[in-house]
Amino acid sequence: MARKNFGLKNFFLSFVIVIIAIYIFQNFKSPADFMVAENGILEDVIKAEGIVVKDEKVYNAAIDGSVIYYHEEGSKIKEGQLLLDINTDADSAVVNRQIAEIQSTIDKLENSSQVLSQENFTAYQNDLQISILNNELQDVYNIAVQMTSNEFYNSKYEGYTVSQLKEMKNSLTNSVSTHKVPYYSDRAGIISYKTDGLEDFYIFETVMDMTPVTTIRHEYTISDKSDTVKKDESFYKIIGNFEYYIVVTVNNEKAKLFEENKYIKVRILSEGGQHIVWGYIKKINYGSEESVLMLYFDDYFHKVYDKRYVNIELITATYEGLKIKNRALIEKDGMKGVFVQDASNIIKFFPVVLLGSDEEYSVVYPGEYIGVNERNIITIREQNYPTIKIFDKVILQPDKVYEGQIAD
Repeated sequence: MARKNFGLKNFFLSFVIVIIAIYIFQNFKSPADFMVAENGILEDVIKAEGIVVKDEKVYNAAIDGSVIYYHEEGSKIKEGQLLLDINTDADSAVVNRQIAEIQSTIDKLENSSQVLSQENFTAYQNDLQISILNNELQDVYNIAVQMTSNEFYNSKYEGYTVSQLKEMKNSLTNSVSTHKVPYYSDRAGIISYKTDGLEDFYIFETVMDMTPVTTIRHEYTISDKSDTVKKDESFYKIIGNFEYYIVVTVNNEKAKLFEENKYIKVRILSEGGQHIVWGYIKKINYGSEESVLMLYFDDYFHKVYDKRYVNIELITATYEGLKIKNRALIEKDGMKGVFVQDASNIIKFFPVVLLGSDEEYSVVYPGEYIGVNERNIITIREQNYPTIKIFDKVILQPDKVYEGQIAD
């Protein structure tokens, strides 16, 4: 009989130990991570590469030569404004010959005991400067010849000859050539020295005719500003009107989300930054599998005028509500929701209504207002339920908790 009582006691003792172990396991396991619910925004976006089509006119060099530019890249210009000069190679040869003649004179003076008087040098200097200013190259040449003749050394210079001649040499080196071809703007716009050879592929006037075949990406090389040009070489362009298109190709399923003659919010990603611009869908050209959207813009031009291809995001929908991570979501009693650690550290389940989701986050409906200190209400299958609120501690590991658990 005593042995039977001993076995019964052992059974009850073992049972109590198991109950205590279960309680400890359920209530003293490591706390689950949580996040604080906050107001947030999510977007449905279509990522694509767009082709920038501009009203651009390319200009070619009429002759070989060196170029003097009068405007920086991207500057706004007016019609009739002087843009640049091309100096011909023949003119450069004349100037170089004159410089060589003056250098010869300097060499003779540096190797001679004779010097030029201040009075004679001043006269020669004045004549030379006047000839340069009047673009009288032949007179400049004659003066240089006179200065290298024997008469040049008939009197003393009083120590200024070499330095002053070097000044004349520098002046002539920096002087403007008389054999030049000026280029004036034939319209207002933005000047750019970046040409890519694709200006004839993507034409502003025919942009509405583009199809999926004509939007295939082309390899290209950008030619930038150069000190010299060759005849018939493209070396600058003027982009007019400050209006442009971004042409986007999407599959036909995505194309159904858009309508012609409607505005769409577009995020342009450029140079490490981003900018929201409203584009106007002028036309949609439908193909067998893909469609082309012609998006018209008249803003943000200064950031894309020198681009040919840009990454963009077409924002088709925007959701505002309470933002939580997707891994916090769990299904319970046929409803999607989350576990929340309330002010009393008790874990409670609250259903939610999803408004939108991306790869990491979801935005949920904050519910209808009921009253002060009351949780807002959502309706699911014609039944009202309290839902989460801002600043709730939302459990990120719902598999580690259960409803009614007291959190540490």
